[in-house]
Amino acid sequence: MKIYDTVKKEELEIGGTKDLIQLMIDGRQVDLILKEKKSDADGYLTWDEEHWSSITNKKFIRTYTLAGKNLSESTGHNIYDLENEFKPDEAAKIQLS
Repeated sequence: MKIYDTVKKEELEIGGTKDLIQLMIDGRQVDLILKEKKSDADGYLTWDEEHWSSITNKKFIRTYTLAGKNLSESTGHNIYDLENEFKPDEAAKIQLS
């Protein structure tokens, strides 16, 4: 899986989702630029980028962006939620910040 590191300004090759999770645990933010807009089940929130970071080794936060504007909403997730919620394979581009 290829990702772009916006801090070091270089492209990296990583093994997959588990490596991305470890990068978050190590203090980096993972940005998923989606192929198309997503909405929540209620239609309240629509976004086209997800920004994932770690609070602790087992707790994560996701913030959202739509058309370049940071949205005020965020969601908290535990390590087990990531299997259902963190989907880098659906992203058009993955960045590391």
